[in-house]
Amino acid sequence: MLAPSRGRVHLEGMTTLRIRALALAGAALVLGAIAPAFAAPPHHDIDLTLDPAAGRLEAVDRLTLPAGAQSLHLDAALALHEVRAGDRSIPTIRQGDRLRLTVPEGAGAVTIRYGGRLPGFTTGTGLALDGEGAFLPGAGGWLPEPSRAGTEPPTWRLSVRVPAPYVAVATGRLVEEGRDAAGYRAVFEETRSVEEPSVFAGPWTVEERLADGLRLRLYRHMEQAGLGDGYLDLSRQVIAAAAARIGPYPFDGFSIVSVPPPVGLGFPGLTAIGRSVLPLPFIRSQSLTHEILHNWWGNGVRVGDGGNWAEGLTTYMADYAAARDRGADAARGMRLDWLRDYAALPAERDRPLTGFRAKVHDAAQIVGYGKAAMLFHMLEAEIGSAAFDAGIRSFWSGHAFREAGWSDLRLAFEAASGRDLGGLFAQWLERRGAPMLTLADARSDVRADGEGLVLALRQDADPPYALTVQVRVETAAGVESHAVRLDGREVTVRLPVAASPRAVAVDPGFDLFRRLSPGEAPPILRDVTLRPGAERAVAADGEAAEAARELAGRLMDAAPREADGGGTIAPLLLVGTDAAVGRELERRGLPPVPEDLAGRGSARVWVTRTADGRTALVVSGADADALRALLRPLPHYGRQSWLVFEGTKATGRGVWEMGDSPLRRAVGR
Repeated sequence: MLAPSRGRVHLEGMTTLRIRALALAGAALVLGAIAPAFAAPPHHDIDLTLDPAAGRLEAVDRLTLPAGAQSLHLDAALALHEVRAGDRSIPTIRQGDRLRLTVPEGAGAVTIRYGGRLPGFTTGTGLALDGEGAFLPGAGGWLPEPSRAGTEPPTWRLSVRVPAPYVAVATGRLVEEGRDAAGYRAVFEETRSVEEPSVFAGPWTVEERLADGLRLRLYRHMEQAGLGDGYLDLSRQVIAAAAARIGPYPFDGFSIVSVPPPVGLGFPGLTAIGRSVLPLPFIRSQSLTHEILHNWWGNGVRVGDGGNWAEGLTTYMADYAAARDRGADAARGMRLDWLRDYAALPAERDRPLTGFRAKVHDAAQIVGYGKAAMLFHMLEAEIGSAAFDAGIRSFWSGHAFREAGWSDLRLAFEAASGRDLGGLFAQWLERRGAPMLTLADARSDVRADGEGLVLALRQDADPPYALTVQVRVETAAGVESHAVRLDGREVTVRLPVAASPRAVAVDPGFDLFRRLSPGEAPPILRDVTLRPGAERAVAADGEAAEAARELAGRLMDAAPREADGGGTIAPLLLVGTDAAVGRELERRGLPPVPEDLAGRGSARVWVTRTADGRTALVVSGADADALRALLRPLPHYGRQSWLVFEGTKATGRGVWEMGDSPLRRAVGR
């Protein structure tokens, strides 16, 4: 029977367990009160049978649609067996994955019976069904889905059955579940317009925790014993903290599901995490928090027109909030990471935030996650934390289970702060690029009324941005903080200080989204991997050469292109075996492996910047196996300057130290 508070879920005999609604009554009342009045969305009533070992899916979908011509999407691998309304067959034209039919007036639900074999997990992260389980994301084509143009997402009820030893889980509220001689059966439903159901199955052990009126579950594989307490405890803590800041958690519970592909994907009330990465500490400490916050941003409030704001807001309220909880240095380090990423982004790959829809490559992530998160950081600094949090709560309560855009966020923050924020949002949303700051002058200025510092700042941007620049002044009596408005290309101000100024630093906390000065941005892997014109060279023979070419292809985020003859020095990616890499570096006149890395691990990775300005990324492995071991982990370390690997594990990593920042200067009289 079902454990009352924590532990594994045991489903025995012929019993079917009906699950009571666990959501807080207050949450249901609040969210129900704000639900908008729309025409009824499509509704699915689905009976789904999965046979993972055979790779087969059989389904009956009783789909309620408006009368008239309809176009449905269904994966081409699934055969259409029958389409009818009541006792009447409905003529259906099929072209690939598109079904076209006309729903008669007063027909009621249209019954669609279909099935077939789906590909296994070896084909990537699309629809998959094989002996390892099922991976059926919503709108992926496993369910006949009408065109969403002009309509709300569907409501639905889903009954799913799988044979032993499999268990199934879906998005939506768990209504009932049980086992019988045929295997496992469960019913899930979603009565609000959220999104299409996503379904997963696997040979899992289910661990459960009931906390604060929510059902928290971990669907884990056998070798993942011991992970339950950490994942479920953290889920409870994160949900409670976010609900206190934003508003009621919008779903009945939260499930963490171990799946074969090496992914981290968020769904309403559920996250699917790769089986191989679920045990990794950073997944629990970083990725889990991010996916939980998506239940408010992206799943609770859907992204509307004008750009994807949800990734940036989730990054700011999950990843950055966790860094801020660790301390000021960790928060500053994350802001610097975002700016270093942007420094590596080629100008031709930059986009305004209004053009970001999803992370399709690293370049998109740098803008849609990092720049957007910095916008929220600058906004909170501008209007204050109390007004920022009030704006967040207002945005949530006003748009839960609706689409919203950047303009809706701006209006919520304007109402909370009592300020016109149109200029601030416009300059960061609608423009690509960022300003670069220059400290043009800094000198002591003693007057009759006391000590002062004359400061001249410039920005390289056309037109100029309206900026509030933080300035730290070190004086004989201590450290002072000042804010300087820079609304044009240059400003000169006199800052009163308590004692003789010794040194000044401009934006020392990296609180502005800006282009870093050369002295602030050490070379990192992304300086090469993001460049479309990077030269790629392989220094290896035989099997190792093949592994090196595959790794080089995996590392590059940009498509190759020929040199344009403009006289620029293209970055270099050099991959190969140790001895051959050493000879190639010498032939090209590049420095050898850094002393601190020489002889360490099975593979070494480093970035160097030569005197003529060329950036080179070097990957040197002992043999073909050492290079192949880097295929999965290395692309995730784009912010690093150097790494040492032992097999697939990074045993050392870091960013090269830089000299003094050009935005810091000693002050003389």
